[in-house]
Amino acid sequence: MIYLDNGATSFPKPPAVYDGVNYYIRYCGASAGRSAHKKAREAMEIALECRIALADFINADNPESIVFTKNATEGLNIMIRGMVKDGDKVIVSPLEHNSVMRPLYASNAEISVLPLNEDGTSDMDALKNMLNGTKFVIINHVSNVSGAINDVYKAGNICAEAGIPLLIDCSQSMGHFEVNVKKLKASVAFPGHKGLLGPQGTGGMYLHNILPQALCFGGTGSDSESMIQPTTMPDYYESGTINLVGIAGLSKGIAFINSEGQQNIMEKEYELTSILREGLGNMNGVHLLCPLLKDYGEAVSFTADSIDPSEIALILDEKYDIAVRSGLHCAPAAHNAYGTIKSGTVRLTPGYFNTKKEMKIALNAINNIVNHRT
Repeated sequence: MIYLDNGATSFPKPPAVYDGVNYYIRYCGASAGRSAHKKAREAMEIALECRIALADFINADNPESIVFTKNATEGLNIMIRGMVKDGDKVIVSPLEHNSVMRPLYASNAEISVLPLNEDGTSDMDALKNMLNGTKFVIINHVSNVSGAINDVYKAGNICAEAGIPLLIDCSQSMGHFEVNVKKLKASVAFPGHKGLLGPQGTGGMYLHNILPQALCFGGTGSDSESMIQPTTMPDYYESGTINLVGIAGLSKGIAFINSEGQQNIMEKEYELTSILREGLGNMNGVHLLCPLLKDYGEAVSFTADSIDPSEIALILDEKYDIAVRSGLHCAPAAHNAYGTIKSGTVRLTPGYFNTKKEMKIALNAINNIVNHRT
């Protein structure tokens, strides 16, 4: 199979990730922070190793500022539901995922949307003039629909100057692009199973000058005599047993990225994505989403004149053994902005373990389907 659905979950994983999961579940198996025996202490070390690796990866000073979540969605929900009150004005980009928009609607927020630039990115020049009365700003770093990269560092400077908290959704950027929280001056939420190459059920968040109300209360292994949830980090947000099976693998994913070099990974993924964008952009009967983008993430989306996106994806899977995704990609706000809400798109997201040959095979298959119906 040619796997081009890395925007949903990266696959395959580095062999060390499988080894990390296997080691923990076979030879450690204990809960972190719940006992003092040697296996529990080893579990604590596994968790701490991953916290340190993540803190280093995003340039955070303190590993305890890293909160483990089961995915980016959980981190986004904690920060949105824990910060946004009924009627609060919140500014978002036009490219947000349902993991942002649904909790905002559930919080009865007053939502203002940044304008869209001609190339498909969000207009950060408009942000400064929209801030009056704003309580929270949320910006998608890299669109999971088009690959458009928003200038989140510019947004960070604008929001910091105004004293308004900023949250960055790093679901499609973490592991692929620089996420430097000191430069961002923002809180971030991220998955572990995409660009960080870890297992599903992993992710995290980093808080910048905010302390949202926790959504879940319970055992933390600390202050157990008190009926009040401890507010120390990261315990305040990590009630219950954390996913150490996944965290053990996530550590190895980060280590792999560091050993390969994030810049090398980014350059290879950009090369693969560029092959797809150029090929689709020149293909008869195909409409590449956001063709004016100069810099972009791994998501490449398109529609075709003669055939529905869902049918293209089905034929690619069943006839050519190529895995892609079709539809709205859980981001109807982005599709509304791009004018593809009725049909959705076919999305290809290559990853580090794909090859240039595979990109050419995929392009040939798409051309056969679109122009020859074969």
